[in-house]
Amino acid sequence: MVNHNSSVPLYLQLAADLEEAIYNKEYNDGEKLPSENQLCKMYNVSRITVRQALSKMEQKNLVYSVHGKGTFVRLADMSQSLVKITSFQKTLEQKGLSGYTEIEEYSLKKIPDAIKSIFGVDNIARLCLVGYANDLPLVYYNSYMINILAAEMFPIAQLWEKEKRAFSTWDIYPEISIKKLHMEQKLTAVIADGNIAKILRISKGDPVMKMETHAYSNGDLVEYKIAYYRADKYAFTIKRELDRDVYDGSF
Repeated sequence: MVNHNSSVPLYLQLAADLEEAIYNKEYNDGEKLPSENQLCKMYNVSRITVRQALSKMEQKNLVYSVHGKGTFVRLADMSQSLVKITSFQKTLEQKGLSGYTEIEEYSLKKIPDAIKSIFGVDNIARLCLVGYANDLPLVYYNSYMINILAAEMFPIAQLWEKEKRAFSTWDIYPEISIKKLHMEQKLTAVIADGNIAKILRISKGDPVMKMETHAYSNGDLVEYKIAYYRADKYAFTIKRELDRDVYDGSF
């Protein structure tokens, strides 16, 4: 609590008390803090004091605010192995987080010729998804796929969106006719353009990780996906061994 008779400014006392509550797991990663009005009543302080305290905590990277929704405990970094494909839902569960996915776009028109040439056919659909942990967007999936696949996948995506489920296209494959996939992936670091920055709620020019995936079934390309991950929240890991023909163990 705060001491109104202390020489320490009230907003610093409030920030320290909330920080301690976070460290003690009274508020978990991604959890929403009490509203400004609630904090005013809980600590018997003014709204200005509350806003100063929350601003101080944002500066220390402990919380983040979402316009119209409130202030949340900053999420721990998300890590995902490059050795195997992990679904978005499972990645969240491993961190003890809840989330959901929204459909950003679905279209059968205006598919770039360059994309059609990758598939070697003209009947291509585009399905774009945004994956959230609580109310913070973490990843933007931009998928191109053959129309037959899209016809099966899109209705499921619509249903799961309504059910507030966290998913990517990888989660949907077990539900449709295509069961086995072979994937080739490329990970690069890029900067966010205006559209990516808006979707992921970051600043234009901020770093993001770009994952390009070619997914094949029975040797045929069925999906080409470009995923953009927030670099301040996502990390990819891999275990590697030294080539003993090159390194003799001395460094």
